[in-house]
Amino acid sequence: MAFAAALAWALLGLPLAAVANEAVVLQLSGPAQFEFAGYYAALWQGFYRDAGLDVSIRPSGLKPQTVLDPVREVTEGRAQFGTGTMQLVIRRAQGLPVVLLAPIFQQSGAAIYYRADSDFSSPAGLINARLGRLPASDILDIELTTALRGEGIDPTRIKAVTVEANQIVAALADRTIDAAMGSAWITPWQAHERGIALKSFNPANYRVEYYGDSLFTIQRFAAAAPQTVARFRSASLKGWEYTLQHPDSMMAKLAAEKSSEPPAADLNGLNRYQADVAHRLSRYPDIPLGYSNLDRWTQIEAGMVGAGALQHAAKLSDFVYDPGEEPVEAAGGGLARLLAAIVVAVVAFGAAVWFSLLFWRRRAVARAREPAVAPPTAGLPSVTAAVAAVFKPQLSQSPVAIPRPAPTAPAAEPPAPRPKPAIDLNAVLAPLERRIRQRLRGKARLRFSLLPELWPCRADAAAVTAAVMDLVEAATNAMGADGAMIVGTRNFSFTEDNLANFPGGRLGEFARITVRDNGPGLTETEFAQAADPAATTRPAIPRAAAALRDHGGFLRVETAEGVGTAVHLYFARASAAPAPRRDPTDRSDQPVVQAAK
Repeated sequence: MAFAAALAWALLGLPLAAVANEAVVLQLSGPAQFEFAGYYAALWQGFYRDAGLDVSIRPSGLKPQTVLDPVREVTEGRAQFGTGTMQLVIRRAQGLPVVLLAPIFQQSGAAIYYRADSDFSSPAGLINARLGRLPASDILDIELTTALRGEGIDPTRIKAVTVEANQIVAALADRTIDAAMGSAWITPWQAHERGIALKSFNPANYRVEYYGDSLFTIQRFAAAAPQTVARFRSASLKGWEYTLQHPDSMMAKLAAEKSSEPPAADLNGLNRYQADVAHRLSRYPDIPLGYSNLDRWTQIEAGMVGAGALQHAAKLSDFVYDPGEEPVEAAGGGLARLLAAIVVAVVAFGAAVWFSLLFWRRRAVARAREPAVAPPTAGLPSVTAAVAAVFKPQLSQSPVAIPRPAPTAPAAEPPAPRPKPAIDLNAVLAPLERRIRQRLRGKARLRFSLLPELWPCRADAAAVTAAVMDLVEAATNAMGADGAMIVGTRNFSFTEDNLANFPGGRLGEFARITVRDNGPGLTETEFAQAADPAATTRPAIPRAAAALRDHGGFLRVETAEGVGTAVHLYFARASAAPAPRRDPTDRSDQPVVQAAK
């Protein structure tokens, strides 16, 4: 029996070795440094192998003569996948059928850098500067041009000095230039190594934020091998998730395996620095890795057309990949694996049964030759037990449904009707991003963070739009010259365990909209009067609270002097039980202001 079980296990392990993994090539747009660590993690941790892929990763060289163009490598068939920036939009508009699979970084990391002893902190300030300009085809220069035109500044009016990307810090140091567009991945680190203090501002404060480095393929390969593309994308994102959760492990591995490739005297220091940049630009875990917003792509494309980088628009619906449901197995190789697994499982089962029967037959013959009193057999496994032992690891993974007690209906009055339709708050907020950025232009940075799979809720889209824009206006007025605002959505559950930590909260599940600013915060007097329409310094707060009452929701405010103010709007989840009717004299549904001291 032990031999039968061992044979079954050995046979079950055959398919993975018997079916060869599919060989594909990933062409990076730069050297093997932390900017691309997620792909190496997928390789080193076996995520590609587990997806049935044999992946070769090819970095691009450091010297101009060894730099490879990932788009050319993929379109000409020397690689199946590549990494690239917003240049992919331009190449698509030029007729190359590239397909963007996943933006790894939600921000490009482009910034205007200038010496700390000077002040060029806005596009308008650059008019009198000697501005280091990269070649016109460089995506960083295109980002600069769109930011200038977004402020109504003609880029040709600015005194430009042509520089290469690797010359920016040296040119700033010897004052050949006053400012230049650089990359967060390397420019600040190079300045650090030279002992030069720099300041910067983000051009995305003056136009839509560009995505950063992204994964892509070619349209014909995506059509011919959709399962391969889906598995490669999924394994790559898994590699990036591992990297961002285990940066120290990846830094050590990169230093050991790729020590000669990054251009830095202190390789460990560069890796630590770039690990922080990766976390910041990916916005992980606040935004899922690979998340892509088609409306944002449309705005990016419009900005490129306005800057002259594009002569005409591309067909973005074909450019942005729709992952749909990630397949478990791929066609072809995956099917062969499945069939092989089924055949081997049948063989293993038959072998186990055959050896079991042979065992018992020999046992019966032996018993016939023994005295009438047979030895005890309680400890011997049956055929059924032997088979269960082989398949138990698979069977034990089946979920077991545990019934929940039905909720007890309240003894109070029947729940109030909610005539509002169920809507997706993300769909309401997404079109507002551009309006909010325009409102903040030149004054504050905006982080727009919409949670995918937000719970549907009962609300009126027009009322939500009015309340959010009202709160944005109030927050903008409260901030100084270098403000920062976050507009985002989250799912939030108030339970018996956490309710005490959130004064004014109500039991249940809610979709939440937050408008947060880094202004001075509310003083104690403003804090006490925040909910009073006649005395508050932010009338948007009681107005939003009144709108929420009509939707069965409520509002909470958190504030801290010198830190800022956050206004949270809670809309009851559409599938959640409605709240009971309230006594008209009960004022507990007024906005709750919580000090975050």
